[in-house]
Amino acid sequence: MKKYRLGLFIVGLALMPCMTEAELKIGYIDSQALMQQLPEFKEAEQSLLQLKQDYENQAQDRDIKLRKMQEDFKRQELLLSEARKAEMQAEFEEKVQQLQLFTQEKLGPEGELMRKNIELMEPIFKKVNEAIELLAEESGYDFVLDSAAQSAGLVYANEKYDLTETLIEAMQKQKEEEGK
Repeated sequence: MKKYRLGLFIVGLALMPCMTEAELKIGYIDSQALMQQLPEFKEAEQSLLQLKQDYENQAQDRDIKLRKMQEDFKRQELLLSEARKAEMQAEFEEKVQQLQLFTQEKLGPEGELMRKNIELMEPIFKKVNEAIELLAEESGYDFVLDSAAQSAGLVYANEKYDLTETLIEAMQKQKEEEGK
């Protein structure tokens, strides 16, 4: 009798996925393709790239000045008094610290560039998420996955469930309606 119940339980477990598959509707998007095709992402990316280049140029200018300062010190070192050498060394070290601080404040993980990235991308991600939610509700999807996300664990997906183009079209249509 126990073997019969165990067998019935195993058959029931085997049939459960079949029953739940009919109830679920799953689609996916490719966020990388989405980012490449939406003009908002391109504009934000271009703006961030320009800002990064500006900060890197400023840091490079400061670094060049530091090197020149160091070269000048080496050329004059034999002619300088110990007090002047110490003064110039302290000034050099202060400039090095300022450069490191500048680099950290502008390009560091919590720097100005990262804050600008969040500021520019957050409204775009919000729009995309709202569009995904609307598309999923209208089309009856229970889950929408991101095939580009490494943590999604999506190993294979049939292209007929790819909602990326549909999402882009929906977002463009929404943008046109807002512009009217």
